[in-house]
Amino acid sequence: MKVTYEFKLAKLMTIKENEKDRMLSQYNDSVQKFEVLGQRLYEKLKQKEEMIESHTLQMQKGLSILDIKYFQQFLGSIEKGIEQLQRDVMLARQQMNMKKVKLQEKNIECKKYEKIRAKDYQQYIKTQNEIELKQMDEVSLQQFMLHRN
Repeated sequence: MKVTYEFKLAKLMTIKENEKDRMLSQYNDSVQKFEVLGQRLYEKLKQKEEMIESHTLQMQKGLSILDIKYFQQFLGSIEKGIEQLQRDVMLARQQMNMKKVKLQEKNIECKKYEKIRAKDYQQYIKTQNEIELKQMDEVSLQQFMLHRN
């Protein structure tokens, strides 16, 4: 009679794998958020650069004091936006790195359970082989006893 293999910690392993999957999803979300904020920061920096280049060309042609004042106000506004985006990007990077560390921890945890399961399965196979050998010995002994009599 062959007993089917059942891993003792299967439910716990499933829970750990689900936790790992959730952490992977959270990590991917944090990466996406970081990329979006990084792209917005890049676009703001590019906007500032283009605005300064345009203003420099206009200054060579001559500008009124009012135009210069508007430019300074607009530039200040862009710089505040850049500063806020830089803080947001830095925070998003920190969160992404934290999620990455947690994901790595979950991966290690799952690998441990996989190793435990593999060792447990090998032990199961070994035990099953021993049982089969014992049964074959018993059958051989019974046949020997029958032919002897």
